[in-house]
Amino acid sequence: MKRLLDIIIILLLLVFTAVNSGRLFGRRLQPEPPENAARNTMTLETAQRLFPEATTLTDAGNGVYEVGGNGGKAVLGFVTLSSPDSDNIAGFMGPTPLLIGLDATSKIVQVIALENNESPGFFDKVRSSGLLNAWNGLSVAEAATHDVDTVTGATFSSRSVIDSMRARMGALGDIQPKPVRCWKDWAADAALLLLVGFSLAGFFRPSLFGRKGRRILLAASIAILAIWQGRLLSIAQLVTWFASGIPLAAQWGVLLLFLLAVALPLIFGKAFYCTWLCPMGAAQELVGLLGKGRSLSLGATCLRWLQTLRGAILYFGLLVTAIGIGFDFSMFEAFTLFRPSSAPMAALVLGILSLLLSIWLPRPWCRFLCPLGELLETLRRKPSPNPAKGSTTPS
Repeated sequence: MKRLLDIIIILLLLVFTAVNSGRLFGRRLQPEPPENAARNTMTLETAQRLFPEATTLTDAGNGVYEVGGNGGKAVLGFVTLSSPDSDNIAGFMGPTPLLIGLDATSKIVQVIALENNESPGFFDKVRSSGLLNAWNGLSVAEAATHDVDTVTGATFSSRSVIDSMRARMGALGDIQPKPVRCWKDWAADAALLLLVGFSLAGFFRPSLFGRKGRRILLAASIAILAIWQGRLLSIAQLVTWFASGIPLAAQWGVLLLFLLAVALPLIFGKAFYCTWLCPMGAAQELVGLLGKGRSLSLGATCLRWLQTLRGAILYFGLLVTAIGIGFDFSMFEAFTLFRPSSAPMAALVLGILSLLLSIWLPRPWCRFLCPLGELLETLRRKPSPNPAKGSTTPS
């Protein structure tokens, strides 16, 4: 009964969090907030970000505005927003609206990313990569079908920018651009499916993997999910899905991981993602090999107190977000550790400390701090806990 009550409370908090944002699974529930409406409305001040000499702004139709200079006597170019054509295209944390400038011959001169909810560290990588310059000099029709690679280390954010640009240019040119997939995309998908397949084999038949085989699998999860692809489960992502919906084309792999992480423990009563796929758990387990024979002994009372922390973090974060105060899980969830140039400082510090402590203490992040681990543990049938080992270590 308690487990069912916990699940209901978590679901309600997630729904309230989404409702507070004005959306539920991508459907708008209330009028656009004034600040968002202003962001998606073209003004002369907005146009001046691309054309500083602009003095006039004239609606040319279809969401395009003519920019005039010298009191309107000279045509400097045209400006348009990616919204509303890109409103349903999401990065990791939501849409990535763009401001697009074209010269007098309708060639793209500059693309500016407007305010969005992506983690600043990741989106700064998009800006510094030069991605926003990839369409300069192209016509509308060329931009709608232009093949651009995603940015390593910011895959979801950069994919959202690329798809938003293609959607808007396609709408302007009455072109229906088809998603472009290169060999890198196919290789990433194949690697993900292979990793999931081996992990499922380990889940159902642990005897298939000896200690060495398990360590290889853990190292593969770090290399593939964290370092290469950034396909990681997190509470921040779950909150975003409840509010903005799930962009299947971009995030089907993350959704697959989430469905398996929820369904298998519910059916079989033992952890799957935390034990076999989570890169942060894998890194702690591998680092823990350095501390053989040097385990830190904590008293039962201390362990019980520590094991309440992750539940407190989960419920506190969801509660304050649901009532409108706001709590950004992505700022401290340690999964971004594997991309330090993009990781928020708090997450980086927590991740490094967790790895260091794992030399003497098994999986400290998983057992004491991880809100995702608390959520997944709540969903499954809990065996009698062993405070000395923690519930997320493999059985």
